[in-house]
Amino acid sequence: MKGFRISSLVSVWLSVFFFIILPIMGVQSVLADAKELRLLSGAGLRQPVEKLIEAFQGETGIKVIVEYGGSGKLLARYGVTGKGDVFLPGSFFYVKTLVDKGKVVSSSKVAFHTPVVAVNKKSSNLVKEFSDLAKPGVKVGLGDPKAMALGRTAEEILDKSGMKDKILKNVVVRAGTVKQLALYVSKGDVDAGIIARADAFQNRKSMVSFEIDPTWYTAEIIAAAVLTTAEHPDEAKKLVDYFASSKGKQTFEKFGFKPYDGR
Repeated sequence: MKGFRISSLVSVWLSVFFFIILPIMGVQSVLADAKELRLLSGAGLRQPVEKLIEAFQGETGIKVIVEYGGSGKLLARYGVTGKGDVFLPGSFFYVKTLVDKGKVVSSSKVAFHTPVVAVNKKSSNLVKEFSDLAKPGVKVGLGDPKAMALGRTAEEILDKSGMKDKILKNVVVRAGTVKQLALYVSKGDVDAGIIARADAFQNRKSMVSFEIDPTWYTAEIIAAAVLTTAEHPDEAKKLVDYFASSKGKQTFEKFGFKPYDGR
């Protein structure tokens, strides 16, 4: 009987080991080997980025933690923390800034960030062309040039339009992100604003838009960069390549961005 009890106890412990402890050890091992990337992304790119991250994680098993914000703010924050694997701002200007500082391993261009004038539908009779932004009483929203890519572009547009001073008198708000600015236009807090073509497209139920003279600005180029601080550089490169792939560009195009064509 004693030998039987010992044998039974051994069997129980073996069962516990093989069916409970060993699987847990295996899960812990997998978790320990799992790679995790930190992506710094411009807030105006949220919709295509979320779709692509979901697909990327499903295909590779690599987890991606995303921090969204104005490109300028993300750049400043990265300068302080030095933490990040991949940088995806709304303008190549910010990538080049880090390239000049020796903080970029490699980068790939993805899409164009094109500006348009977006007008709340209730104000569509008030603002029909660019010069209407200078009309007395028109409420205009612009991006903060220190915080977001389209804010810098808007300044360039105003300079070349010859109407800068008159339009600036009508500016009632400066937004920190293009999404915030699009929301102001969509809700009618402002009559019109210079926002991204993609955001006007995504909010077409509440606003109308028209093109801006292309000689007044240089189209911003969205690019993804592998940072020198990347803890998993090979996986970070996979993510950058994923953004720049045909699937990545098609996803950006689906949300109103013009895909980068090599220009």
